[in-house]
Amino acid sequence: MKYHHGNLKEELISSACIVCEADGHDRMSLRSIAKEAKVSQTAPYRHFKTKESLLAEVSTRGFTELKEILQNANAKKTLSTRDRFLEMGQTYIEFGLSKRNTYDLMHSPVIDKTQFPELLNSAVGAFEELVCVLAELNPGISAKDLDIKCIHYWALVHGLVGLLRNDSLAESEIDTKAGNAMGLVKSDLRSFLISALEF
Repeated sequence: MKYHHGNLKEELISSACIVCEADGHDRMSLRSIAKEAKVSQTAPYRHFKTKESLLAEVSTRGFTELKEILQNANAKKTLSTRDRFLEMGQTYIEFGLSKRNTYDLMHSPVIDKTQFPELLNSAVGAFEELVCVLAELNPGISAKDLDIKCIHYWALVHGLVGLLRNDSLAESEIDTKAGNAMGLVKSDLRSFLISALEF
């Protein structure tokens, strides 16, 4: 058991990210984080007053990572603005599918983002990437209409993450209208995003 670290808080946050993704935020505890970090069970309490404050750090990391991958997709200047937008949509969905438990925590009401400025800023930063590319796609658009478009496409990709994660619904071999529809989306996500963009 280790009791001293050069940067214990950072190690605890990293361990919390691992535990969250493995077990989900509902099953996380400060003790489980201490075990993952191989420190005393009292160590997390020196840096985090509550579980919520630690969850806020994990959620902040998730939004920061999401913002970075959206920025990378939008930075491919050899692509048209439309193709960069599609790339960002695919990237968002892939993140939600591959980081399921972290993604769930990021969008969970268990954390009051207004109480954690760094978390709120990271969440806003990820959303701003969508604002920027849609403003570029729609020159001269009013602020109100831009807001509406942003919510429209955010709701679309967010909803797709949930549907695609429902394995019983997303399996293409299920012979129902919903199963067949989701099978088509799953097999050619890019084509679906193109049709949604042009809707």
